[in-house]
Order: sequence, then structure tokens, then C-alpha cells
Amino acid sequence: MIRLLPLSKGCQNALRVAVFLSTRPVGTVVSRREASRQTKIPSGFLAKILQTLARAGVLRSHLGALRGYSLARPAEQVSLFDVVQAYDGPVDEGVCVLDGSKHCPGDQTCALHSYWVETQKGVVARLASISVAEAAKILNRRRGGNGRSRLRDGKS
Repeated sequence: MIRLLPLSKGCQNALRVAVFLSTRPVGTVVSRREASRQTKIPSGFLAKILQTLARAGVLRSHLGALRGYSLARPAEQVSLFDVVQAYDGPVDEGVCVLDGSKHCPGDQTCALHSYWVETQKGVVARLASISVAEAAKILNRRRGGNGRSRLRDGKS
């Protein structure tokens, strides 16, 4: 069960790799090594992320000569929330916003609980409405259309 925000580092990386895979033609198998190189996620950490997403059905694992991973569905059908939920598990609405390590006990919720639950529902709805394909297009536009970060390239 997850407390939706902030997203864990692993979940952020799961989103990065899913968005990266969405930029490849449907059915393209990408090796873990290539995914690691392209996303800048360390290979050992990426292996765990890829396995988790494959077990959840977001990715498909390929064995044999074409060993690697691909999206299990067309990129337009995989939402950002699909990836978040696959990596971190279902959203836990009982987590206390004032003390994230505890649950609000039954009907004795904290003063902000109802606001937090509504906020989480809004975040879930927004993440569910954005596909990994759409996220890739947004990132590409943000990077100036050439796939490279303008800040990383030293341009403003």
C-alpha cells in the first residue's frame, strides 16, 4: 500500500523506464543494458524495477536471443497511474497526512484527512488520464524536440 505523494525514487525510475519504452515502436524489445544506458538508471536497480513491472503486467519480459523488455500493451493504453500502482501497490487512503507512518484510526481521523483523501483522488485521476506515450511527448517538447535536455546541453 502506498501513500501516493511523494513518489519513491524507485517509482520515479519506474515511470522513467516506462516512458522510455513508450518511445520505441510497438513490440520492440529493449535490453536491460540499453534501457539502463538510455535512462541513466543503474543496471542493478533497473533489474528490480523491470521485474516488478513485468510481474504486474505493465511490461513483457522476453527470453532467448532477443532478451529484454517491452510494454505489455500499446503505450497509449498504459497510464502513469498503471506504472505507479504496479510499482508501489494500491493507494492507501488511511495514511495520515500529518504523520505519514501511521493510519488515521477509523472515525477518529486527523483534521486534514478528508482534504488529503480528496487531493489523492485528484492526483490518481490525473495520473490515470496521462498515458506513458503522452508523457513521452511532453518530455520531448520540454527538451526542445530533439530528445536531449536543454539544461544538460548547457543551453537555456
